Amino acid sequence: MSDKEEAGLKTNSETELEANSEVGLASVGSFDNAFTFVNQHQPSDEIDKARLVRKLDFIILPLLCSIYLLQYLDKLLLNYAAAMGIKRNLVGNEYANLSTIFYAAYIFGEPIVSYCLQKFPLGKTLGIFIIIWGVVVTCHSAASTYASLMVVRTLLGIFESSSAVGLIIISGMFYTKRQQVARMGIWSTMAGVGTIIGGLLSFAFQHVKTTKFQSWQILFLVMGVITILMGIIVTIFLPDNVHTCKFLTDQEKVYILNNVVKVNQTGTKNSKFKKEQIYELLFKDKFTWLYFLLTLCSQIVTGAIGTFSVTITLTFGFDSYESALLQLPVGAITIIIIATATQLASKVGHHTLVTASMFVPTIVGAIVLLISPNRVGNLLSLYLLYSGSCSITLIYAWIGANTAGSSKKFVRSAMIMIAFSVACIIGPQLFQAYSAPHYRPAKIVILITQCLSIPITLLIGWMCKEENEKRKESVTGREFLDLTDIENENFRYIY
Repeated sequence: MSDKEEAGLKTNSETELEANSEVGLASVGSFDNAFTFVNQHQPSDEIDKARLVRKLDFIILPLLCSIYLLQYLDKLLLNYAAAMGIKRNLVGNEYANLSTIFYAAYIFGEPIVSYCLQKFPLGKTLGIFIIIWGVVVTCHSAASTYASLMVVRTLLGIFESSSAVGLIIISGMFYTKRQQVARMGIWSTMAGVGTIIGGLLSFAFQHVKTTKFQSWQILFLVMGVITILMGIIVTIFLPDNVHTCKFLTDQEKVYILNNVVKVNQTGTKNSKFKKEQIYELLFKDKFTWLYFLLTLCSQIVTGAIGTFSVTITLTFGFDSYESALLQLPVGAITIIIIATATQLASKVGHHTLVTASMFVPTIVGAIVLLISPNRVGNLLSLYLLYSGSCSITLIYAWIGANTAGSSKKFVRSAMIMIAFSVACIIGPQLFQAYSAPHYRPAKIVILITQCLSIPITLLIGWMCKEENEKRKESVTGREFLDLTDIENENFRYIY
């Protein structure tokens, strides 16, 4: 080792010890997994930054998009199966219960899979979870009773709970905070693509007539096989961390770690689970429960329309074929909303204002749905509800950029997904059989929760701004010490 490298190691060691004296003995000897790699390699000024970003976008981004597309489409298949005959085997509120059990299982699985994603190699672990949920999707085709459907929906919820957490963490590893918002926007638009594909698949498979299988059974079987194949690809190609990424050169890895990670001050990943970071998250962090509340309020509409959009459309006077095709504009609207909001937040900033503005169209849509007897007006209003639903993308980006400390990042991401799942449990249960066909109580709850989301968003943004103004630059070289955003005085919140 050269004298220069030894000097670099000494400097980092001194920084490490100084940081530890500030944050307490609990952090001693436990640093970011990339810490040793950074100290063993010197940065280079010859890296083409634009080319490196394109390289990441060409390899990592398609994988993230494919994962989000399949997780969205696989859970949405139940919605489309409603127009294909699956509800013939169900009575009363059993159909709504299938959606509820999926998200209840999602809540149950979230802490377990999040722990596994932190403890074990991230890319490979996520790939294995995808393969398993693909197998579960194929099993839907053999489930024809309420009991068997409850079983497969439970298993699907557990294993799909790995997807969003994994994508949020990986996006935070390779991209700056501004870049994260844009990239999360890109893979989140797959919700719109999934809606379009799902509508087309539903329409197409309704024309498949066999004596042995119903059309919805064939749909689940085909999608399950596709998901399994995607899981194998993810296991092979999705990196576990920056410093172990096979398609990057050592100099490219060092550049990302010394620039992207240093700018973010959020680190990459530490495999050690730290209870003190969880304690801070739950009892010391003033943003934790506000983010949870914002997700809960803003996403009740997602639970409602995610399961009942086809059913609601049928109440407007359209038949099953038309209802499936009328989901296609939903996909296009979702893509436009997410792309516009995330690009604005990425290029211009003002994350708080962009997020708050997304709830306004949904409020308008909910009001019109309550008062309009016109089926075209109702349909357009239903489409407006997707604006508030799409705000989850900016919430993902917000908590990803505003959280440091490996254990804290994984658990906060899990908490957001738990809040999302609770909202998606509440949403379908609003559509009780007694209130059909107009479902007025559901529409009122959507209106109230979307109105509440605006002041909560503005409060979080104001608190982030106030916290930044209190902070002063501290010791440098702390980004690989696995410090939390509260412990690291160099950390800055986006708002």
